[in-house]
Amino acid sequence: MKKSLFKKGAYIYIEGDEDADTVYIVDKGAVQLSRYNTNAPIYKNILKDGEFFGVTASLCNKPRMESAIALTDSVITSLTRQEFINLLSKTPQIAIKVLNYFSDELRAYNGMMIALKDKGVELETPEEALYNHINYFYNNNSYAYAFYCCKRYRELYPGGIFATAVKSIMEKIKGKVKGSIVPVNEPPYKIFMDQQMIFCEDEPGNEMYIIKEGKVKIIKLSSESEIILSVLKKGDVFGEMALISDKLRNAAAISWGKTILLPIKKESLVAVMKQMPAITQLIFKELSHRIWFTYIQLESQLYDKPITRIYALLENKLIEKNVSLKSNEPVKLNFGIDELLRMLGYISSKMEKSTNILLGDSNLEFNIGEIIVQKPSQLSAKAKYFKSRDHMAIIESEEEKKEIEKRQGRETSVESAKNEKPSTPSTPSTIEEIHVTATTVDEADTFLQFEEKTDEKADQYKKEELHVISEEIEI
Repeated sequence: MKKSLFKKGAYIYIEGDEDADTVYIVDKGAVQLSRYNTNAPIYKNILKDGEFFGVTASLCNKPRMESAIALTDSVITSLTRQEFINLLSKTPQIAIKVLNYFSDELRAYNGMMIALKDKGVELETPEEALYNHINYFYNNNSYAYAFYCCKRYRELYPGGIFATAVKSIMEKIKGKVKGSIVPVNEPPYKIFMDQQMIFCEDEPGNEMYIIKEGKVKIIKLSSESEIILSVLKKGDVFGEMALISDKLRNAAAISWGKTILLPIKKESLVAVMKQMPAITQLIFKELSHRIWFTYIQLESQLYDKPITRIYALLENKLIEKNVSLKSNEPVKLNFGIDELLRMLGYISSKMEKSTNILLGDSNLEFNIGEIIVQKPSQLSAKAKYFKSRDHMAIIESEEEKKEIEKRQGRETSVESAKNEKPSTPSTPSTIEEIHVTATTVDEADTFLQFEEKTDEKADQYKKEELHVISEEIEI
């Protein structure tokens, strides 16, 4: 732990920095957080005495999500990741403060995600969603899961609009349910037999779990199938959102083989952290990962142009695999070009120009079910190029035109979710006002070559900016 003085205007760290071991606390002064993408939300962008920053990227060991600049001459305390974890374990009030900060930050991102959804889409109510899960499991002969969901529905919505139908389904399947739907309690643990439902999607939660023994499937239902999101093993944490958010469960959890879980309720979290520092580290690592990935998912959707979104998504997929964006070693991504477009909701047959740009990128190799990025550093540079020109590119299809029109119509909702006035000029009110030529592969490659030539110079400037301008002084 050390204290340093940063002069007004000095960068403490820069967005995208991969060396994110340090957490910072403002001792005296003020710090401003900013992002290259001005549409991307920052929960709190001005930090004053006693407030911390740089926590999320540090705890999950991912690149910095924003730049931090001293607004005034500021004294900043810096702690290593492990020093900060130790501080959380020993000081419950700070741990709770971090949890509340995480919760508020995540709500801000969720607010932005909701604002970006189509206004014309009628969303399910939680009650309707739970009833639909009951029907899905019932129609697919998964009677134990249907019975569990019925039981939860009747507990949550005793006078609900589907109460009669749910009671009827329970009567039909109660003789078909094999085994118990309730875990065995052996404090402090809960024991689940093979294929028992731990919790279902769209029910409220009040505890998270650490797997002591066994495996857990995390699944999400679509209209026609179950999607396995992940299979967790001993030592993994799940259900952690119950500790920092009032949101409903966004997926179901099912035991895979006999499984022993350690449940942790929010009210007992402080005692657990004081007694078990290793669990503290695990909990905060998982929570910071969730926030970081929620942010990069959101950030990539805040661009107007499909090609920008595509390259932003590819860049994020590299980061998810813990690949350095400075690397020049080939990396394989386990999805093809059609799946890449589907991830963003695009139909490949309607995205000819974006597809041609991708296929013309010599840094990308497309095979069946996989994409090989020859040099992540080049992909990152090209992503930066498209991001810088996102507001300039022309419309490439009717689908894109509708998307931009909807995005412009959502400006008010998005800005309200950010809870701050726009800092950039508003976009043109009609699509016809945009008269700029489209991005070409040659233009992107020219930019890329310029980036490569100036990388070394830019890195040197960053070092000078951080170490000379800041005039960092140990106190």
